[in-house]
Amino acid sequence: MFKRLRIRLTVICTLITGIILAGMAWGAFYISQSQLTHRAQASFLSDMNSILFHLQSQTFIDHTWLSQTEANGNLMIDIMDKGIPILYSKNKQGEIRTQLFAKAYQTALEEFNFDVRRPPDSHLQAQQVNFEFVDYTGQKYYGAVASVPLSKGWIGITIVKSQIKDEQQIFYLFWTFLGLTLLSIFFLGLFAWLFTARAIKPVEESRKRQIEFVSAASHELRSPLAVIQASISAMESASLTQAQRFSQTITEECRRMSQLIADMLTLAGADSGTWPVHWEEAEMETLVLSAAEHFEPIAEKKKISITSVLPDTPLPKCRCDILRIDQVLSILLDNAISYTPEGGKIVLTLTRYHKSIQIRVIDNGPGIPNELKEAIFQRFYRVDSSRSKKDHYGLGLCIAREIAALHRGKLLAEDTPGGGSTFVLSLPRE
Repeated sequence: MFKRLRIRLTVICTLITGIILAGMAWGAFYISQSQLTHRAQASFLSDMNSILFHLQSQTFIDHTWLSQTEANGNLMIDIMDKGIPILYSKNKQGEIRTQLFAKAYQTALEEFNFDVRRPPDSHLQAQQVNFEFVDYTGQKYYGAVASVPLSKGWIGITIVKSQIKDEQQIFYLFWTFLGLTLLSIFFLGLFAWLFTARAIKPVEESRKRQIEFVSAASHELRSPLAVIQASISAMESASLTQAQRFSQTITEECRRMSQLIADMLTLAGADSGTWPVHWEEAEMETLVLSAAEHFEPIAEKKKISITSVLPDTPLPKCRCDILRIDQVLSILLDNAISYTPEGGKIVLTLTRYHKSIQIRVIDNGPGIPNELKEAIFQRFYRVDSSRSKKDHYGLGLCIAREIAALHRGKLLAEDTPGGGSTFVLSLPRE
């Protein structure tokens, strides 16, 4: 399920970002192409104007200058003196030039009604038209024809320039943009694949914990239900004394089920963020002493001593939910009593640590291995059979940590020097 979700998210993310990137790339390519074309046209017009200015300022045509101008500007130039060509070549290249010039003459005449064989209307200023045309092979060219007045007569000039280099530049530019776009989309897809993996990981883990939670809850509920069912069946044929004993068993199992369901509802409220919290100023010394006093009778049954160690100077009041913090202390003390051997001792300490208040519940029980110090806060987790009690489902520490997180605090497990476990509850003072 999550693999399909990851694939779908990756495809959607890559598709959307790819479309946006492709649109931006196409826009950038269009602008670059337009600028390239504009520069090419401007360069051609500049060459044309330079040639016209030079010819108007000369009394004769320098063939060497003309050849250099053609070579430097990649141009083809045809000049007529009063309508008669003065430059002509009979080789193959000359035939191609003649065809191009003829096409340029025709285009100027048809589109602009400009005949280069006619003299200019003005004796002071040249007349010219600029255009683009296509030859018989489909190749594009820039074209310009002009009639230039001279001191002694006039000349007609036709200039043609191939656009093949400009088209090649645009072609390379297109494939460069396309390649970069496809490469970027590939890396975007790779990033989306990795990112979606991290994005859905918490959901996947939450789903996994939910399945484990339901499975564990079902297992834990099955045991008391089986005991209740067996007790009811046995009561039908039992004596009065035995029936009373079975009744007590049923009552005890119902109490355990009620506690389990209450804990599960508490965790469900924490998961959904619907825990009601009543914030108020609390004296932590009072909370610690009250919790210790409440569990003293239970501890005495196992000959366990509970000692409270408070600071010499009163601590500032802590803003918290008194009932929730008392619930945390009850969970920690209940665990400590359950796992501390007879004749052991439990110590509650209250201290100020930087900007927080720390409550430590210290016991001298069997302790917790380092690799399990985080696992014990998972739901329905119990270290081993020696620490598994019938009255403990493995939800208490999980609830306690959720309450600590609700108060922007922390709950950690540490080793007690000499053996045992120490649970540290840290709460911010403000």
